[in-house]
Amino acid sequence: MEYLLKSILCSFIFLVVYQVLLEREKMFVFNRFYLLLSLAGSLLIPFITFQLPEAVIPSASEDLGGVTYYADLNQTNVSVDSGFEIDWRIGYGIVTVVLLARFMKSLLTIGSVTNTNVIVQDSIRIVLLPKETLPYSFLNYIFVNKKAYHNHTIEPEIWRHEFAHVRQKHTLDILFIELILVFWWFNPCVYLYRKNIKMNHEFLADEAVLVAYPEVKNYQRLLLSKVSQRVSFTSAFNYAITKKRLQMMTRMTSRFRTFVIQLSVLPVFGIAIALFSSVEYAEAQTAPTMVRPDTDGVTKSQNPASKEGASDELLKEYQSIIDRCFVKKTNRFFAKHLTKSEEERLVTIFSQMSQQQRDKQDIIVMKLPPQKKESPTQKELDIWKNPKTSGVWIDGKRVPNEVLNKYKPEDFSYAMASKLSGKAKNPNYSYQIDLMTNACFDKYVKESKAHPLYMVRDKAWGKPSK
Repeated sequence: MEYLLKSILCSFIFLVVYQVLLEREKMFVFNRFYLLLSLAGSLLIPFITFQLPEAVIPSASEDLGGVTYYADLNQTNVSVDSGFEIDWRIGYGIVTVVLLARFMKSLLTIGSVTNTNVIVQDSIRIVLLPKETLPYSFLNYIFVNKKAYHNHTIEPEIWRHEFAHVRQKHTLDILFIELILVFWWFNPCVYLYRKNIKMNHEFLADEAVLVAYPEVKNYQRLLLSKVSQRVSFTSAFNYAITKKRLQMMTRMTSRFRTFVIQLSVLPVFGIAIALFSSVEYAEAQTAPTMVRPDTDGVTKSQNPASKEGASDELLKEYQSIIDRCFVKKTNRFFAKHLTKSEEERLVTIFSQMSQQQRDKQDIIVMKLPPQKKESPTQKELDIWKNPKTSGVWIDGKRVPNEVLNKYKPEDFSYAMASKLSGKAKNPNYSYQIDLMTNACFDKYVKESKAHPLYMVRDKAWGKPSK
């Protein structure tokens, strides 16, 4: 949902810039590429993610003090699909399939017309139609009435107009916008994009005509004499845009004005990237737990070494697991494909090592103490009541945010707010709030002492990179 909102707002800003600065200016080639690139940019820019080298995660409130430790959850997807979201996706799928079928039908119809009528071979192919119709083009085909073609009653300006559409490959623009419309039909800006792209095609074709036939008034009278007949994916004459076309033929834009306007538009893409791209913090290490105990203190005092030490066979097995399951980057080791059984095996072998053997290892095992008991503040609870920013879990269960109205800060012994990023992003909120009631926390501490937790880690984890 966040991506959809960003892409729509991005397309809206690009469209406003076009309407205000570019639409009335006589720089049709620049406008053509601006419309196409800005439309593509609206879809791609929200996908842009800038990664910062360290996992510095902002808190839910700038001035919040208290006990909360803010972690970056990008390993586990905690999003919960609601019935509304599922229904929305089903509705989107149905409409998209219908529009895609219509798109394919229109293409097949045009293909059928080209296959069942006489084609005069040339650099541009002329398709002769038995029915009365104004000339229109599609790809490198121009469709005209058979009788008018043989009687030579089609004006040269009309031929030049359609030749311009073909040679400038305007059909590719139309196919592009129509295909986007199939999948992005809910964005009202796309329909305005389609209208502006088709209008700009007419301006380009008219400009090509006036280069060969500079009598503007004669060409204007010819356009007014034509009756519009619309055909999907084609560039037919249309009364709805004739007035603008006539006005644009006599409009002048100086080179200096053109340069200034074009130069002022280019930074818009940079602004859009700044507004609608994302920033993620690269994980220095893949932390499976919420705490970072002191490495040396834990391994030496809380997890005493064996005096005898591990055998050479065990040390080789330990190293083979490290080589297979860890990758080294910038003098740090990162776990990859480390299974639970392999992790347990590392813990077992490490426990048998002497302190001298442990000191030689790049990957060590740390015994984790229980979380420290601290309660959240009332200010934090009030912030977490907002469902637009926070998803709340109490004792491991997802609860509505308003449930927090029943609790006081002293009812909890532990709280953690986690900034969601990467795969864990949720369209409905930005933070996951995990709370433990006093009873649950006491049970957790008791179980932690009876069954200690261990963490397999790079020895340098938590220390500055060299």
